[in-house]
Amino acid sequence: MRSFKQKVSDSFDKGCEDYDSNSKLQKDILNELLNLLVEELEDKKNLKTLLELGSGTGESVRLFLKKFSLKEIHLIDISRKMIEKSKKKIDHKCVSFEQKDFDTFENFKDFDLIFSNMSIHWSNDVLKLFSRIVRSMKKNAFLIISFPNSKSFQNLPSYQRNLINKFPDTEDFIKILDTEKISFKSKEIYHNQKFVNFFEFLKNLKIIGANISNKQQQVSEIFGLRKEKKKVTISFNISYIFLKKITD
Repeated sequence: MRSFKQKVSDSFDKGCEDYDSNSKLQKDILNELLNLLVEELEDKKNLKTLLELGSGTGESVRLFLKKFSLKEIHLIDISRKMIEKSKKKIDHKCVSFEQKDFDTFENFKDFDLIFSNMSIHWSNDVLKLFSRIVRSMKKNAFLIISFPNSKSFQNLPSYQRNLINKFPDTEDFIKILDTEKISFKSKEIYHNQKFVNFFEFLKNLKIIGANISNKQQQVSEIFGLRKEKKKVTISFNISYIFLKKITD
């Protein structure tokens, strides 16, 4: 039986080709995340090295290269095809690529900025990963992440919510932080998407490879939704967390 992470890798391999044209939500969140980064940074010149966890097709790096004068960018993604597509899109001597599960990455201390847009929730244990990153970061380094939180999809009936993975609570991340060593800012923004029915929403997730479930589901439960014709608004509550390590 394939592990959860193998399913994630395989699914995003399949969704890679259509990802850019079907990921408006991820792009909107990326722009919001970058705006937060620019607002909170005291001096952009302090950023020389960047690590991106779950780099996808490389869209965020193209924006980083426009906004910052970085000397080293290292992209990590579990999907081989996502990395291959990134390499075709980005031709810059400061950018390196690695197909790797970020749960197994170790060298967080080597980077001035660690960045992850809508990816960190694919961790086997997202709070453990977050804690490990924060502990490993060097003094004056930054971490900025976005993820769908536990308040997402509350407008949906329970039988539909039960078909969607559970997402972490923002407060659980904040509880991990030692405020004497870390300065941070967090915010939550609702991003709504409209679909002709709930089944079309699930199809959209599948198209981009984001339909991997860590729940036991019956195929009949999903395909039974084909009969539903009611329009649906999917409400994503997205957490944005920015932090700086003040001292080791």
